[in-house]
Amino acid sequence: MRLLSLLFALVAAVIGAIFLRRKVALREDIDWEDAPRPGALATIDGYDVHYIDRGDGPAMVMVHGFGGQTYNYRKLIPWFARTYRVIAVDLKGYGYSKRDASTDLTHTGQVRMLHGLLGHLGIDRAVFVGHSMGGAVVQRFAATYPEMCEALVLIASVAGDEARGMRRMPVAGPLLRPLLPVLGKMLSSQLLRYSFYDQGFVTAEDREEYLRPARLKGSMDGLLEMMKQARHDPPIAYDRITMPVLLIYGAQDRVVPLERARRIREHLPQARLVVVERAAHLLLEERAEECARAIEDFLREVRAGSAVASTA
Repeated sequence: MRLLSLLFALVAAVIGAIFLRRKVALREDIDWEDAPRPGALATIDGYDVHYIDRGDGPAMVMVHGFGGQTYNYRKLIPWFARTYRVIAVDLKGYGYSKRDASTDLTHTGQVRMLHGLLGHLGIDRAVFVGHSMGGAVVQRFAATYPEMCEALVLIASVAGDEARGMRRMPVAGPLLRPLLPVLGKMLSSQLLRYSFYDQGFVTAEDREEYLRPARLKGSMDGLLEMMKQARHDPPIAYDRITMPVLLIYGAQDRVVPLERARRIREHLPQARLVVVERAAHLLLEERAEECARAIEDFLREVRAGSAVASTA
């Protein structure tokens, strides 16, 4: 009797999986080639990367977090494009970059892509800004190419060694796979809500812009592949990150709590911490001006220190 019950449960799971797979196909309803994009594409090692390039002056590279895109920086891009050449990048598999689960989706692969993109754009040195998971990517970039990094700005950033913890996460089985987009949509909506201190701050338009890239065909397969591949990233060589570092965290962040800043400072004792009150994980939305001014003040001191060092 127990065996029969298990058999019925298995059959029900298979039928449910087939049904959900069909429903999911309706959700991932945009071909990547047909998606309207706010920026340009560059082919780096055979992979099409989406990026926004604005302004003139010294370079500033902006990297989004998990589930993010260049839209996260829409308020900072015009602010800094007045004095910098701002490059906001969609990482592999995110935003409006190509969907290809067969490419290297590790953080090491993202770093390699960033390096290739900057070479394509003729940029040999920049300030790197990373939000959330993007902070881990730029930490790895700084350790790999320290000569290219004038300074790091890590906003609500995870510690750079946290992605390696995914090696302990179970890999989704074939029956669970069709459920993930449905669960992912629910989780994304909930996560978006938790990411704001003021729950009424996010508009319906913002929500649509944040969630639209998930409708690109192949998004979920790429996400699963990222989770698998993240296990293979080697440790970050923190001793190579000697440039100035600024940490900016929301005091009420429940996604990446303030305690993560203390963990990063164990690796990077030179890091300066700025805490923004009445702000959560998407403080680039809620407190864009406070973030921008903190970055400006930090970079002004970095430049002043460089000028003193050059005349000493």
